[in-house]
Amino acid sequence: MDFDELDYDKITELLNKRDEEEKKEREKKKRDWKSSMATILSLTAFCIMFAVWVVLEAAAPEREMRFITSFFDVRFGTAPLVRERWNYALVYVAYVLQLVSLGTCLIAFVINHFHVKPKLGKYKISVFVIGAITIVAFIFFIIRFGTIIFGV
Repeated sequence: MDFDELDYDKITELLNKRDEEEKKEREKKKRDWKSSMATILSLTAFCIMFAVWVVLEAAAPEREMRFITSFFDVRFGTAPLVRERWNYALVYVAYVLQLVSLGTCLIAFVINHFHVKPKLGKYKISVFVIGAITIVAFIFFIIRFGTIIFGV
């Protein structure tokens, strides 16, 4: 082995190490983007679930404020009219928001699934938690409002 071959081997080895490090750095950036996207989507799904709760609260039948009416000595006969039925338009809006939340959770799960390498990555717990909450809320929503939504 002469001197030129030794230098060539060292240079080749150094270049291969540099290429491997650059490749790892590119993969890390790709994984970070996917990881942050999964987190953003799970937070978005949580915000949508909060919006569903707000819309359902607005759609619910109005309740008579008994404490206020008794405190101010207002008789029930003179109390303002109270809505006794659900606002079906708002219930439908809540249903659509629930579907959007479910779709957002599914997209976050898919992104998280393809982001995770078998030996390197870990699944994000937030994606599973909000997914479970969304599925349970969707089931309760269908049980409670299925007749309103589907007209059965």
